[in-house]
Amino acid sequence: MRAWLAAAFLLAACGQSEPPPLPEPPQRVSEAPWFICDALNAPVLLVFGAETNGVTDVVQYEKPSGAIVQRTSYTLDEADGAAGSIYRALLQNGAEVGHVREINAGMIENPASAYTPVFSSVRIGERDLSCRWMPRTRFIGFTGRRTIVVSEDADGDLLYHSYDFAGAAEAQPIEVAENGRTSTFSAEVRGGTEEATPNGVTFMFTSGQFVYLVDSRTNGTAELNVSGMRAPQREQFVAYVLGDAATE
Repeated sequence: MRAWLAAAFLLAACGQSEPPPLPEPPQRVSEAPWFICDALNAPVLLVFGAETNGVTDVVQYEKPSGAIVQRTSYTLDEADGAAGSIYRALLQNGAEVGHVREINAGMIENPASAYTPVFSSVRIGERDLSCRWMPRTRFIGFTGRRTIVVSEDADGDLLYHSYDFAGAAEAQPIEVAENGRTSTFSAEVRGGTEEATPNGVTFMFTSGQFVYLVDSRTNGTAELNVSGMRAPQREQFVAYVLGDAATE
């Protein structure tokens, strides 16, 4: 699996009107995230930086503003497997202050659908956060306004979903097939196409007059380009992760 960071915006799909002006680009946070926990039960989103010398830097964003509200470093304890899950304790000053839970892919309904690791929850202090996870995720990233997921359905067709931060309070957690964990979406476009080049991978979706390009590049950046309105718009993603098909 590849993971990089960057920053952008998502337009609504399916015949909706042109979006409001874009916010200022959010700040970059890390060059190599471990994973993104887009919480389903709280108005927050956590980016876990790649482990370096046993330490992960965690950046917390709030919804609906998309602003950084906290940066914290944790020492990661050794992985502890129990009942089909893998736990990594989060330590500060030698004391456990939380943990990350990853479900072993072999324990889910269809292990081959785990294109990204199945991080199901994060506990920090007294707070338990349930993380968004979709089977066959090809791309998950977020902008200053919303989370974007590109995934495949059981037939291999590409799907595009957005989850607006402005509507996070009203969104309801839902379970989907093959152990997916997500919430009611703000926009959906089906039937996308994919183009791979030496420079990266581009996913394209069309809805009415609008064309959405999710463009991830090998140089570690990613952009969303949207055309179909008076002024085409483009922004970078704050953070994103690319998923690869599971291997037998």
